[in-house]
Amino acid sequence: MIRRVLGLAAACAVAAALLAAPATGAAADGGPVVATDKGRVEGVATGLGRVFRGIPYAAPPVGPLRWKPPRAAAAWEGVRPATEHGGPCAQNASPFMGRDQVTNEDCLYLDVYTPEQASGNLPVIVWIHGGAFAYGSGSTYDAQRLAAAGNVVVSINYRLGVFGFLAHPELPAAEGAGNFGILDQQAALRWVKANAAAFGGNPGNVTIAGQSAGSGSVCSHVLSPSSRGLFHRAVMQSGPCQLVARTLPDAEAAGTELAQEVGCTTAECLRGRPAAELLDATVPAEGESALALTLAPTTGTPVLPKAAADAFPAGEYAKVPMMIGTTLHEASTLLLSSGVEGAPDSPIVRALTNAAFACPARRDAKVLEDGVPVHMYEFTEPDVPSVYATPPELELGAYHGAELPLLFDFPARPIDLDAAQERLAATMVGYWSRFAATGDPNGAGLPEWPAYRPVIGKVQNLHADGVTNVRDARYYTDHTCALWDNTEGLPDIPGTE
Repeated sequence: MIRRVLGLAAACAVAAALLAAPATGAAADGGPVVATDKGRVEGVATGLGRVFRGIPYAAPPVGPLRWKPPRAAAAWEGVRPATEHGGPCAQNASPFMGRDQVTNEDCLYLDVYTPEQASGNLPVIVWIHGGAFAYGSGSTYDAQRLAAAGNVVVSINYRLGVFGFLAHPELPAAEGAGNFGILDQQAALRWVKANAAAFGGNPGNVTIAGQSAGSGSVCSHVLSPSSRGLFHRAVMQSGPCQLVARTLPDAEAAGTELAQEVGCTTAECLRGRPAAELLDATVPAEGESALALTLAPTTGTPVLPKAAADAFPAGEYAKVPMMIGTTLHEASTLLLSSGVEGAPDSPIVRALTNAAFACPARRDAKVLEDGVPVHMYEFTEPDVPSVYATPPELELGAYHGAELPLLFDFPARPIDLDAAQERLAATMVGYWSRFAATGDPNGAGLPEWPAYRPVIGKVQNLHADGVTNVRDARYYTDHTCALWDNTEGLPDIPGTE
């Protein structure tokens, strides 16, 4: 039996003056100082590089600015400390991370990571976190290893859940209804365009990258006419484009139902409700699948005129090089939010992984490679420790997000990689860095990664025992894509019907 679902799991203009060379210095205590377009910020020298935390890229979207497009951040006098992260955006406790932290609607902040010597013109990677468009924060990801490889990395917060993706008949689609979180990300990209050079980055060489809902966000920018020119390459990790397809009528119906639950029929009433009350109204039902998104990017709007399934064949997308990939056992962790445990190679994990991730990602690559360079990967290393709050004895395989500890550090949940995994991590950082620099992941000392071609082409297999590639025809067969490419919706999860 097949059940329809709406999406995939997971995750203001600013001054346009560009600085020709990094405007850097040091405070009296030795902290690095950079002049942004809104004022100077003082970061931290870590030994691996420089980190600037909690920089505002837009005004706090609170009070009358709730469910409004992001406004410009205010300028400041003197030197602003950039040593502490901005708080996570308002959200409920995560079913994946098992955390209950202080969150706030005042959350439009970003972190910048640079090499120790960032002399200018470095590739810029903008990281968009995942979390089903409802959870997470940019500060979860410590990007020092990517920065040390010669990149300027910017990790951003954006409005989540009811605050980032609510649509309602009282909220004009022309002002971003259903896509406020995407508008926030666009504001962050405009901040990068204005300020990258000050941190040693090249504003003309920006890669947007994300995992899970972050990948869905990247896809939204690939599709959005208003994101054109704000980025030059795209990396989509475990978030296929063709599953992000919430329509405006569906989104408004869900928003109307939510408003009724808190006793509102108008936008004014909704803006007057406490954040906690709105969050309570969006707590997932017990056993609800992490794949069944009701608050996510909305198509049929000025921000996203068309869904990927319609826009891609018509060539209506950003013509930039793309990297697309998944993990071998995506569904092993996602099932946990539904109260279901499945061994990595169990039929339900294989079916959900193939239907929701592997085959849709291949469909994306297949249609896109006709217009832009595409490199496709599958992360198959099965023994990476979990980044989630799961029992250590629980076998997850190459779970959803398993590649992340090889690209980032997680200060709140340190991950110990073995020697072979560290070698794989070095290879992956090399691939991601070369792609950010050139649009092609290949480089000196890295295993060859052929560009994707359907059937006869190759998919890169990322495994600690060695990086290889497999023919696309085998990938198609191994993931039973002949079935899932011709099946509408996803399989039911046992026990959640």
